[in-house]
Amino acid sequence: MKPPDPGVALILLAAGRSERFGGDKLSAIFKGQPLWTWAAQAAEEAGFRDLYIVTSPRSSIKPGARWNCVVNAEAERGMGTSIAAGIAAAQVHDRVVIALADMPRVPPSHLRALADATGSLFTRQPDGMAGCPAGFDKSAFEDLRQLDGDRGARILASRDAAMIAPANADMLVDIDRKTELDAENAR
Repeated sequence: MKPPDPGVALILLAAGRSERFGGDKLSAIFKGQPLWTWAAQAAEEAGFRDLYIVTSPRSSIKPGARWNCVVNAEAERGMGTSIAAGIAAAQVHDRVVIALADMPRVPPSHLRALADATGSLFTRQPDGMAGCPAGFDKSAFEDLRQLDGDRGARILASRDAAMIAPANADMLVDIDRKTELDAENAR
């Protein structure tokens, strides 16, 4: 499989407050590794040349040399600020794929499908709504840079937004609570 177009970058959001988890969720151990590393490995395996990880100033995450670290000083205000920070850092690209560091089961093939698309493409969530991971062309960057607070990129999805179905529902596991992490580790 050839790598995605070099004009396409991946932005991994890893600056969340982990309030529902009660602590540093992304450093918690999932299947023997820190939770965030699973999403990072999938992005690397998908072949993206340019990788950005958005963290908070208090983050304990130490990405490898392939990653451009973007520290979001406004992370406490919500996911929208992290998306805006990531887009600002990756603005030289023609397209970005935005993924979440607390979704450890998204396969590289799904990230590639989002990278290879055109226009805005969201992942269909179990409730039928548009969600993350998602891909965006440069034409959406200005709107993404304007996001603030807890408003994520889903706000850009119209009623007839283009969506890609996940290969299986398990790939959309999103760890928000310790009980969810425990249940996933027990599988």
